[in-house]
Amino acid sequence: MSSEAGQLFPNKGQGHSFYMEMALKQAASAFKQDEVPIGAVVIQGNAVVGRGYNQRETLKDPTAHAEMIAITAAANT
Repeated sequence: MSSEAGQLFPNKGQGHSFYMEMALKQAASAFKQDEVPIGAVVIQGNAVVGRGYNQRETLKDPTAHAEMIAITAAANT
């Protein structure tokens, strides 16, 4: 799929590797901001309901791990 919005509801046949690629893209965003390159996505069914990347240094927050940001995003959807 070519757009980020199109990636929210992927085909069932794409499986875990598709979502791992999305997490790696999140990690690349962290790397570009001089953060530890870790990304995370939260999936419900076949939909991405949250995503995030490490922002500990940027936010000066030791809890701003990728997983926590992705979970918070999922909780707000």
